[in-house]
Amino acid sequence: MVHKIYVLDQNFNHYFKNYDFHNLYKELLSFCTVDLSAFYFDIRKDTLYCDPIKSSKRKSTLVLLNIILDLLLKWFAPILSFTTEEIYKLIYQKNKSIHLEKFLKIPESFKNQKLNDKWSEILKIRNICNISIEEKRVSKEIGSSLEAALLIKLNKNYLKKISNTDMSEICIVSSVQIEENHNNDEVIVFTKKAEGKKCSICWKFFTGPCNRH
Repeated sequence: MVHKIYVLDQNFNHYFKNYDFHNLYKELLSFCTVDLSAFYFDIRKDTLYCDPIKSSKRKSTLVLLNIILDLLLKWFAPILSFTTEEIYKLIYQKNKSIHLEKFLKIPESFKNQKLNDKWSEILKIRNICNISIEEKRVSKEIGSSLEAALLIKLNKNYLKKISNTDMSEICIVSSVQIEENHNNDEVIVFTKKAEGKKCSICWKFFTGPCNRH
């Protein structure tokens, strides 16, 4: 997400200097709907709702959300002038106006193309998992994705890509089992209903106690 912010800021500055507000707005809208709403918010709400208040993951999420909010307010200010002003006044009551603020300077350290390439591959796997989950939802075998348990078969290249990645968190399911696919390069996903009882805190299914209790 930090890399996405860096790239978006580069594009924003280009469009803004050329008075190309149409493409500027399209970039911002795509970021809000695709990167934030359909991906980051969808995954990170579990951390915000269920993790301990002092957990490092929850704290880092809140820091990033504050950065994103500040950036979006200033990016959207030339387009949604009254809306951004109203939000700004609610958050920063002592400050005068969003339109007196300067755009934030995004540091070069936010750029990480290697990490972005890795996550592009992880998202490809996630999309295939979502298709498999949706098939089970359509057939009424499961309700929400949290009722699902996945078996994902990957080749060695993909196994390296997802190392140190919690795919159950990324796919928003109760559990994920990873196996090596020796036959071909395809990503193969099997979805079944998760076993066990539903946790009252995180809503995932466990055969034993949830570690969040």
